[in-house]
Amino acid sequence: MNREELIKELEFCIKLWKERGGCKFGKSTRCNECAAPYLLLKLISGEVIHGDNSKRLSLEDWEDKIKEIKSN
Repeated sequence: MNREELIKELEFCIKLWKERGGCKFGKSTRCNECAAPYLLLKLISGEVIHGDNSKRLSLEDWEDKIKEIKSN
């Protein structure tokens, strides 16, 4: 997958979060606990957000993160 395809996947994931509050990925894991956006971010930009001291990003944080990614 190229960068543009990964960005589209992240946008789709965040869209489902916004519109439905979840999806069937991960056996109905709640969006705010799902690892998929974090993995996609790592593949897109190399940025890693994880660990005991990291806070989970909100829906609004992810929308901002997508704007940031697309502007670079």
